[in-house]
Amino acid sequence: MREKLKDKAIMKKTFKSIIFAALLVGFFSACSDDASSASEEPVDTFDASVVCPADGVNGYGEPNRGTFTDARDGQVYKYTTIGNQVWMAENLKFDAPYSVCYDKIDGFCDTFGRFYSLHVNGEFFDVFDQELLDTICPAGWRVPTMDEWQILYDNMGGEGKAGRRLTSASDFGEGYTPGSDDCGFNSLPAGSWHLNGNLGANVFFSAVYWTSTAESLNATYVCIVDPTRVAFWINEPKMTIRCVKN
Repeated sequence: MREKLKDKAIMKKTFKSIIFAALLVGFFSACSDDASSASEEPVDTFDASVVCPADGVNGYGEPNRGTFTDARDGQVYKYTTIGNQVWMAENLKFDAPYSVCYDKIDGFCDTFGRFYSLHVNGEFFDVFDQELLDTICPAGWRVPTMDEWQILYDNMGGEGKAGRRLTSASDFGEGYTPGSDDCGFNSLPAGSWHLNGNLGANVFFSAVYWTSTAESLNATYVCIVDPTRVAFWINEPKMTIRCVKN
């Protein structure tokens, strides 16, 4: 009788040990699966043929990519359609009040456009010159808001991807990393113009674009684009402009 009770006790203990071991295996397996899932990169679903097809017609009834003429000075600009937005594919070159054409590098202005201030009296920090803001781009185009830049960023794949896909694939020399320019946006690394008449350290590395969104009563948000990022910051004295279609 005692032997039978002993055998039952051993079997019961063995059974409990098996169940406990199985639970441990399941627990660590679940943890491993969770860790594996957490470390997985988000799936990149970007497809240029869907987001910004070179052929076809956009919502304005125009070819997805093409050119238009600024009636004010006869300047011809390329444009591209990305998602539901139509963007200039070149920097603005219109000779507006308070703008400068950087001439210390031959041909710089022809490639990178002019540098602009959109603040009253061309000041570094001040409120917008609303009339200038409303008329600086060609008719039918405008200075994009920060939200419109954000839409572009999202359309191009977001963090870690949008900057490279928007940046020009051209070679601008040592220190510049060409982008893939998947949608023909051709972001150009003009950097920004400083009060001493020279360009900032970001020239040939980053594009610094005006937005039409005020950060405060005397400062404005800008959009910075380079192969590593798209980011928002506060304005420099003079910067480039890339217009979006109304």
